[in-house]
Formats: sequence, structure tokens, C-alpha cells
Amino acid sequence: MLRYMLQAKNGKPFRHLWSLALVGAVLFGVSSEQVAMANQSLTEPAAPQLSAPQSQQNNARLPRSLARQVRRDLAQRLNIPRRELSIVNFSQETWPDSCLGVSAPNESCAAVMVEGWRIEVSNGQQNWIYRTDRTGQAMRLETTDTDQATLPSDVSDRLLQAVADEVNVPVASLRITEAQPAVWDGCMGIFVPGRMCTQIAISGYRVIVAGENQSWVYHISSDGSRVVQNTTASGSRGGLIPTFMPAGENPLGNQSATLVFRMIESGGLAGNATETFLMSDGVVYRRTKQYASAEMTDPVIVKRLSPQQVQQFQQVLQDEQFRNLDRLRYLSDAAFADYPTITLQGMGSLVEYIDLEEDNLPQALQTVIQAWKRLN
Repeated sequence: MLRYMLQAKNGKPFRHLWSLALVGAVLFGVSSEQVAMANQSLTEPAAPQLSAPQSQQNNARLPRSLARQVRRDLAQRLNIPRRELSIVNFSQETWPDSCLGVSAPNESCAAVMVEGWRIEVSNGQQNWIYRTDRTGQAMRLETTDTDQATLPSDVSDRLLQAVADEVNVPVASLRITEAQPAVWDGCMGIFVPGRMCTQIAISGYRVIVAGENQSWVYHISSDGSRVVQNTTASGSRGGLIPTFMPAGENPLGNQSATLVFRMIESGGLAGNATETFLMSDGVVYRRTKQYASAEMTDPVIVKRLSPQQVQQFQQVLQDEQFRNLDRLRYLSDAAFADYPTITLQGMGSLVEYIDLEEDNLPQALQTVIQAWKRLN
């Protein structure tokens, strides 16, 4: 009651009524501590929050900071401006484990209840569902309807015919192994150094097409009228067919501004993991994790590169268009046995491959790997 007495019609507090509040405290028996708390609520505005849609049956309010974080993450994944995304629905949830109920294959999740949010984001054409904890420190995309897609038959036929014409193989020798929904910019999501792309939202798919001894990655529009080969990611051979990382999976987290490149080698007979990373100041660090250990060791300096060496390696990443490899996996069955798996991170992109199949990787990826080995 006291708070409403001290508010003006425009919602702003009457700061000069502090003395009146003291008088009210005497008249109505309110303690000085209660008055101080009321005054603090007037002078310290609460953190901004979003109101729940009318369809919500509770009074939950989604923090604006969390809404911004979700929109920013999706904008980065789709490579579109954040202003094109909006929150269309949300609800408070209790998730069954530390993976928020959307664990990746072979991922270990702590069996703890996690209070959080389920947030639906839209660009007006397609919707995505996020799961988060209360603060957004844990955040994942739901995999349902976001990782896999079945192309309409006419779109599949148009794509396969376009691939056959482009790579000069019979249509009958081609098959679509995986399709993933995507939203493209004016360049259909293909990064080329120095090229400007119109910031428009084109709904479509990222598709893997396999032939008898080679595979290709294509970016297409939803109706199949635009078909563009991702030449950076195409060309794996020897039966090595890539797959897409699940949309909500990010094993290394977001790349920091000072990180140039990172490699993690894990698995193998010993089950150990080794992480080597290059920072923008030219320092190369390494840290390890033994199979029985829960955490990586403290990083140690293994090398210092000159600014010229750092620039030359960054130029290789640009020239080979490393960004076009984002969220692709080049793994075979051996990756789940005794052979190590390599994860690379750079230019805001992630790619995984099995060490055993290095010679069968796309040429651009092989070039980056060799340049990294020369540095180390």
C-alpha cells in the first residue's frame, strides 16, 4: 500500500515524499526498516523482464537478458540479423538432467533436476525451440524438427538432377543421406572472403548427397529453385560420408574473441584428451586430460609464434573458407572404436573428423590441417 501511495500517475516515484513516508510510518506503526525497504524499491528499478503471452496460464516473466541471449545465439547459428528473430512463446520448465533433456549420443548427463525455460523463437517463417536453465548458462536447441528433414519429392528430384549435371554422374548413382533445415542469407550461406551478402532470410536446407565414391554438401532453397554446392565441405572420398552436428550441440562452447584456432584430440586406446590452442598474441597452449581425470590440466605454453606466422595461418583459414565447414562431422565407424577423433574450432566454426580418414577428407580441410601441423 505504501508503495502505491508514493507513486505518481506516470509510474515514477515522488522522491520528495520521503519525509511524508516517515510521517506515515509514525501514524500507521510502520517500522523504519520497512520504510527504508519501500524507499529502496522506489529508487532502484527492477531488472527489465518480458511479460508472458496471454496464452500462458501462469505469471512467469522471461528476463530480457535471457531473451537477448537466445536470439543472439540463433542469429549466429543462422547467420541472420538478430532483429529478424522474435520470442513468440515461453514457459517455465523443470528439466530432468544437466543436459536439459536433449542429450547428444554417448553424452553423459548428471541426473539432477534443472529449473529453467522453454523458449520458442521465430523469424516469421520457421520456429525454433530452446531449452535453458534459469540464467542461460546452459542452453540447448530441441532436436525435434530442427536436425532432420525429409525433402519434398519434387525438391529431391530437382536437387539430384542439378548435382548430376554439375558433377557429371548419373542421377541413379546419387542418394540424399541427410537434410537439415536452415535459413540462408543472399549468398545461400556460402562464405567467400571479401564478398558482401544481402541480409535476407531464405528458408531452405543443408543437404548431403553421396555418390559411389564421393560426397557433396549443398545449400538449397525450400522449393529447390536455388541449388548451391558448398565446395569447401564437399569432396570426401573412400566411403567417408559427412553428417551434421545436432543443432543444439556445441561441444566446445562459443569461440572467444582472442582465440584463433583450437584442436582437441580425444578417444583412442588410452581414452585421453589433448587440447592445443592458438591465441591472437601468438602463444600456443596445450593441456591434457587423462582418462581417469574429470578435468583438463592447467594450460602450458608450448610455442610462441610471430605476428607474421599468426597472420599467415589466419590467411589459410580465409583462403580455404574454413567457415563453410561449420558443424560438419567426417566420421566413420572407427571413431566409436579405438581411433582418435579430432575437433577443430576457428572463425566461429566447428568441424570434427576421424584421424584415420585424414586422406579422404575434403581438400580444403586437409590444407588447414597441414598448415596447423606445420605450426606445431
